[in-house]
Amino acid sequence: MAHDSDITAHLKIGDMVPDFTLMCNEGKTHHLSDYRGKKILLCFYDYAHCPKCAYSVGNLMGHQKKLAWASKLKVITVFLTNKDILHDGLTNKNAPIPRLSDGSLYPFLALADPDGEAAASFRLGNKSIIPTPREVAFKIARRNSNKNKVFPPLPLRNFLPAEFLIDENGVIVDILRAKKATEFMAMERIQHFLLGDPQEKQSNRKSRMSSIFGSSVRSFKL
Repeated sequence: MAHDSDITAHLKIGDMVPDFTLMCNEGKTHHLSDYRGKKILLCFYDYAHCPKCAYSVGNLMGHQKKLAWASKLKVITVFLTNKDILHDGLTNKNAPIPRLSDGSLYPFLALADPDGEAAASFRLGNKSIIPTPREVAFKIARRNSNKNKVFPPLPLRNFLPAEFLIDENGVIVDILRAKKATEFMAMERIQHFLLGDPQEKQSNRKSRMSSIFGSSVRSFKL
């Protein structure tokens, strides 16, 4: 993964998204450009067994029914882990995400970014929060344990989540760069992305009606 010094500037609203090619947990290759023409919520998370990431993922899954009506919204989650660990993190009943979802099948497209190349292309770099001493001790103990085969070794640093709303043309419309591991994009921002501003729509509708009826009156007078 690229380090902070390798990154010249963050992507910003209005920028075109870079393309990437990643493998899903089932072994199929996906290109981000495959989904051009759809509105996309693209989420970057740490490793697939991250309990704090599971909180954000669980919130997203909790909104699934609210998002389901938006047939053109494609939710893509990218985890900084390899395909096998990703698959285990989404299917192992003891892993945080399946536990949080009561065993329900993971409803979104999940992609593995083991080298962090896709994250780096989105200028996310190696930004992370410093884990607490307790977290470091826990991760080191798990790395050194020969008995614990439930989960793979955990990275010593924590990658902060990031979420992007991308329109049908591949343009970034909204960005969340989390400042803590449990931060996620508010549902209101996603709804605004899908529906636009209701007040603005009503104002535009009134303007169109006024223009239509105004033209009719002028034609009648003539």
